[in-house]
Amino acid sequence: MKEAVQQQIRRVFGAAVVAGTALALSGCSGVQLDGPAGGDAADCERKPEKVIGIDYPLTQLSIFNSLKSFAEERAEQRGYELLFTAANGDVQRQAEQVQTWVTQQVPAITTFALETSSMEPIAREARANCTVVVAYASQLENQDGYVGLSLEQSGRLLGEQALAWARTQTQPVKALILNNRDLQGGILRDDGLQATFPGGEGNIEIVATQKAGSREEGEEVTRTVLQAHPDLNMVLAFNDDGAIGAYQAFVNAGIAQDAPNVFIGGQDGSEEALQLVAQGGILRTTVALAIRDVGYAMVDVPADILEGENPDAASLELGLIAITADSPEINGLLDDYANR
Repeated sequence: MKEAVQQQIRRVFGAAVVAGTALALSGCSGVQLDGPAGGDAADCERKPEKVIGIDYPLTQLSIFNSLKSFAEERAEQRGYELLFTAANGDVQRQAEQVQTWVTQQVPAITTFALETSSMEPIAREARANCTVVVAYASQLENQDGYVGLSLEQSGRLLGEQALAWARTQTQPVKALILNNRDLQGGILRDDGLQATFPGGEGNIEIVATQKAGSREEGEEVTRTVLQAHPDLNMVLAFNDDGAIGAYQAFVNAGIAQDAPNVFIGGQDGSEEALQLVAQGGILRTTVALAIRDVGYAMVDVPADILEGENPDAASLELGLIAITADSPEINGLLDDYANR
């Protein structure tokens, strides 16, 4: 990985874990590094074009445009052309679009698999065709590199922040959980949240658990639950879009943006969520990763493998942190967005 990226990850989160491919992946159950490989097969005849396909299928999320912008910034620095899928959260559409890249023998693909079972045969075919496959967030059995973060840890961190706040309250806490267990990443985040929240606390009641993956769904569900439970004072969301929707529902219901007895938390570290958290209002936390680092890593890891520049560093683990208005990291994360 490029030193500039390592420095930025350390600056924002205090640690970046970069490991050799064999070391990093040997402990991951089922990861297959034998047989046809996109990155290191001696008999590969790869197209000479410097092209990387970036498959981030949750294109409906507000965070996607920022990630895309940072990836394009890094690609321009390194002289690469980028292709992007537009799956909008649809597993079949994702598979079809990545399959097209494989057929075209795009030199490298970074993919965030909505369902690993659907992506595995495509990744296997890609590597057999000498295409480098880098997995993001969800490990694949057929991969040459990995840009990782713990989605389960993200949910745990959100739960810990919610518990800490609940313990300061003298009145009962009535919570709504917005999840999306239709997605593998959503399952991991929800499992992490459930592992820590409500944690046996006697003053917390989960009044509803519903699916909401978008801002519109987050607002609609929260509005409906508020009507049934006017004393609702906590919403924990699968992502920032859902959390921002919940925030809007509270504001629309006449609840002050800085009401001291309301807690909304999300996950992603999107620009708007960070801005709302910085105001010290009812959207109190977002579990964030540095989006610039993600965009850069989605380009750097496959580019390093293609160029053979750093074959022993094909795996990178990104850090997560629960951001609040008092977090010293919040200004650096907002600066990244402002300077893109």
